[in-house]
Amino acid sequence: MNPRRVELLVSVRNCEEIAAALAGGCDLLDFKEPENGALGMVDSESLQAITVYCERHSIPQPLSMALGELVEWHERCTMPRIPSAMKYLKLGLSETRELPDWKSCWQVVTERIEMEQQRQFDWIAVAYADWEQASAASPLEVLSAAIESRCAGLLIDTFHKQGSGLTDLLSLELLDELIQRAHRHGLKVALAGSIRLGDLEALSPLQPDIVGIRGAACTGNRRTSSIESSAVRDFRMQLEEQFHCHPWG
Repeated sequence: MNPRRVELLVSVRNCEEIAAALAGGCDLLDFKEPENGALGMVDSESLQAITVYCERHSIPQPLSMALGELVEWHERCTMPRIPSAMKYLKLGLSETRELPDWKSCWQVVTERIEMEQQRQFDWIAVAYADWEQASAASPLEVLSAAIESRCAGLLIDTFHKQGSGLTDLLSLELLDELIQRAHRHGLKVALAGSIRLGDLEALSPLQPDIVGIRGAACTGNRRTSSIESSAVRDFRMQLEEQFHCHPWG
């Protein structure tokens, strides 16, 4: 049996939430602005403050950052400096299904970002579970593109945050297929998308590397509220309990 530990990613919007996420026991720290959508990028002021915070504090957890949706980058001329401590970056693929070649557009934008930042990043491909409503590529298509472009991982998330969550939109069989295929090609897999404590038992037979949360870590389970360390801690404990009950082998 393989009792590999599933890691917990918590998305924070500013410096004030960092301490709560870390105190609650997150394994990865993600930065995004929930008011700006599923993968909303933090504003310039918050990003500058995060940069200073990361320079002054040693954060052992890997850091990731959402950069919004790919289509938003057609009109973006420049972007603020990404903190040097940031390891993973991700772009959403909503409204790309009708593009002649969204894969090429995706590649061009990621290369442009790395050129502007004068460094390379580990890119995480994002597959939306509600891909049809988001007018995005299907999860299987995104995974194929991620493998071709040598991404570091695959995030399976939801575009719309009101209503159905991950487990309502994709079957466990499809999730398992995506995870197993990604693992065969050396990609890590993160599951997110309005995941609550009650969803963990259903997800526990799967083999994700990471489970990501925002709403479940916030006051009242509202993703636009503030992160609470107690909510992170409760989720961390339940995550360990449920996945420990289903060791993989």
